[in-house]
Amino acid sequence: MNSVGLFGFANPESLRLVTSLNALDPSLRFINFTSETNENKINSGVQCALIWAAGAGPSEFSDLVNNAADAGIPVVAIMPFLSLDGITTSRTQMEVCFQPCTPEEVSVRLKLAILRNAPPETSNIITRGDLVIDCDRYEVTIKGLKVDLTYKEYELLKYLASNPGRVFTRESLLRSVWEYDYFGGTRTVDVHIRRLRSKINDVSNHFIETQWNVGYRFRAPDEPPQPSLENSSKLNPTV
Repeated sequence: MNSVGLFGFANPESLRLVTSLNALDPSLRFINFTSETNENKINSGVQCALIWAAGAGPSEFSDLVNNAADAGIPVVAIMPFLSLDGITTSRTQMEVCFQPCTPEEVSVRLKLAILRNAPPETSNIITRGDLVIDCDRYEVTIKGLKVDLTYKEYELLKYLASNPGRVFTRESLLRSVWEYDYFGGTRTVDVHIRRLRSKINDVSNHFIETQWNVGYRFRAPDEPPQPSLENSSKLNPTV
C-alpha cells in the first residue's frame, strides 16, 4: 500500500477528488499534512505528496512544495488553469495537473511519481507481475493489497515464484518447503496449493499451474495462462 501526503486539501472540491482517487485505487492511503509538518515525519510516512494549489498564493504554494520536496519525496501539484505560480525548474520530481483535471489523470500521475521514486528492487523482493513478495517482511501483496498467508503458504509461494516455469513434483516440494518427508503424504501439498490459489488468483492472474501427473509450477511471466488445465482441476478434488 502506498501512502500519499495531502497538502492544502480542505475545501469540498478537493475532498471530493480524494474520495474519487480512493475509489479508483484502494491501495492508496491518504494522510493530511500542513506546511508546518516536520520534513522527517513526511519522509517517513509517505511515498508522494499531492498538493492542492487552487486558492493558495504563490508564497504559500512554494512553502508546501518546498516542505514536501525537501523531505525527498516526489510531488504532484494540482494547479489552477494555466497558472505557473510557484513552479520552478529546480524541482525535477514534480508532476503538474492543470484544472479542470480528472481523478484518472491525477491517479496516473501519482503512480508515475511513486514509481520514479521507488527504491531499486533487491534480491529480497520477488516481483512477478502484480504479485510482490517481500522476503524481509514476510509479506505478500497483489496490486498493492496485502495477502494474508500462513507461514507454509508463504514459503511454498516464495519457493515456486523463485523458480518460474520450473515444474516441481509434490515429493520435491515436501522436501524443499517442509524439509522432511511429511508423514501425512503428498496431499498436504495439494491442500496448500488450493488455498494459495484461492488467495492470490483472480480473473487477471493465474500464478500457479498444475502439470498433470507431475506436480506444480509458477507460470513464467512471458507465458500465457493455461485455462483448460486450471478449469479441469475442478474435476479432481486433489488439486
